[in-house]
Formats: sequence, structure tokens, C-alpha cells
Amino acid sequence: MIAPLERLDTNPLVRPSDITFVKASGTFNPGVTVDRKTDKVVLLVRVFEEASRRSCLGLAQSADGRRIDEIWDRPAVARDAPYEQWGVEDARITYLEDEKRYAITYTGYSRDGPRVCLITTDDLLSPTSYRRHGPRIAGENKNCVIFPKKVDGKYVILHRPMPRIVCIKVSSLEKKEWPANGVAIVGPQPNTWRSSRVGAGAPPLRTDIGWLFPFHGATSIEEGNVYSMGWCVLDLKKPEKVLYVSDAPALTPEAPYEIERNPIPQVDMANFKTGVRVVFPQGLVERGDDLLVYYGAADVSIAGARVNKSALLTSLEEAIKEKKGGVPL
Repeated sequence: MIAPLERLDTNPLVRPSDITFVKASGTFNPGVTVDRKTDKVVLLVRVFEEASRRSCLGLAQSADGRRIDEIWDRPAVARDAPYEQWGVEDARITYLEDEKRYAITYTGYSRDGPRVCLITTDDLLSPTSYRRHGPRIAGENKNCVIFPKKVDGKYVILHRPMPRIVCIKVSSLEKKEWPANGVAIVGPQPNTWRSSRVGAGAPPLRTDIGWLFPFHGATSIEEGNVYSMGWCVLDLKKPEKVLYVSDAPALTPEAPYEIERNPIPQVDMANFKTGVRVVFPQGLVERGDDLLVYYGAADVSIAGARVNKSALLTSLEEAIKEKKGGVPL
């Protein structure tokens, strides 16, 4: 049995009513990391503005990772570029350890559709230092994460050309456009919790058993369009090789704040026949002996869950040895 996640008793961590700079109907899908200067957990929060019906990124901070201490009274990333006119959405934050800088991937939305975009900075708490590099992949795409360390001298990136997760390697994050196609590593499986599509959640964490990351899986609209979370472990030296993928969700919508039955402007309710049932992981950090997963809950708020790191890795290692788990593709 894989060590279970436990929801934080402080959930939801961020609600729309916590935002002061605009009237928001959603605060969800956060990019999360630990700021290396302050040792605080920093969340780049997707803020859905009720009036404009478009998103920007707000910023929240937490000392212990379990409760929010501060939420900025202004956006951290506004819709300033043409490729962001319709929204800045769903950030992921990677600390590039050898370069001592942060890489922020996010969805820039415009008339060209959703595009994977990139920001880099050496100061996460100073948005004036954020450097935009624009769309990095040709065509519509989402759910992109960058590994914290290079493998064989190259950056390793996961992204999601619908409906599967692919792995690519590049020599530079900024100089050239990234490949739109790569090695498929995880895809949908009929008649399972990920029957329709999958996407990478948080940037992978290097562990003794492999690269560990949470990912989301969704069912079809006919099945309710339910978003749940699973674990995936990739080989340290060959990240295209999947060692483990969850055969059942590690976290699925069950808590009241993970299920929204009333209409909300940030989604098309026709796509959610049984209500908005969403657990959408985008952050994974270490705090003490625990791993903390941060996720968008019901496309409304942000929530978190914890698991003892040693217990999780031990259970995953045993599952890998016994060849248990789901089918990647």
C-alpha cells in the first residue's frame, strides 16, 4: 500500500475572498516552491477576476507551509504581453539548483489559444526582476514542468500535447523553441481514473528511488470530468523511463471544498455534469519530515495535503520492486 496523503486541517488555504486587489471568483492552481532567501513557501496563485473573466497570478507566502501568512494586495504577474491577453494561468515554479535561479512555466492564453510560456528570475519576491521569454512550444499546450537539475547536460521538461505527458530535453531554456513532440511517458487509460487525459503536476523532486512528481488524471465529460491526483516515479538517469505510476488516485475529490455544485464563471458547467470535482496538483515541497502537495480544489480554492517523505518513498520503492502500479501508456 502506498503511504496515503492526509489533507491539511487548515484547508482551504486560499479562498477568493482573501484577494483584495480585485473581486475574484477563483483562487486556485498554484505554482509553489520554497524561496531560498527567506525559507518561506511561496505560492503563485491563479486569480480568476469576476469582472474581466480572465486570470492573473497573485502571490501568497507561508512560513510553515500549512497556513498562509501573507497575500499580496497586487498581482505578481499581470496580463502584460499579447500572448497573455486572455489570461495568465496555472504556474509551476522550479528552482534551478545549479544556476540559483527560478524558472516559472505557465499558460499564456490569447486568440492563439493556450501556450506554454516561461519566466525566469533570481528573486522570486521581486516581480520587477521577472524576465518573460514568451511561448516556448509551438501550438496549443499546457501543464509544463522543468526538472530542477540537468540530466546529461540538458534541461529535462515534461509537457502535455493533449492527452498525454511527454518528456523532452533541451540545451537552453531561452534560446530556441522547445520541441512540441517528445517521448510519451504517461497517457490516459480507458475505464480508469485517468480515462480521458493526464498532465504533469509539480516539478519533479529528486529522490533515492527516482524523480518523483504528482500528476493529474481526468475522466471523460460523460464520466463526470473528475480530476484526481496520482504519483509518478521516473528513472534518475533516463527520465523517459517510468518506474511507477499510480493505479488508483492518491487523492480524489471527496472533501466539500473539492466539489462545487453551483455554477462558477471560471468553468463551463456543461463540462461538469455532476458538479466541479477537481483535485489539480501543481506544487510539491519538503517541509520537515513531510512532503506537502498543493492543489487547486474545485477550480475555486487552494488546498494542501501532507505525507511523511520516508514512508512514501519506502512504499513506492516496494511497489517498484514488486512491479505494482498502473500502466503508463
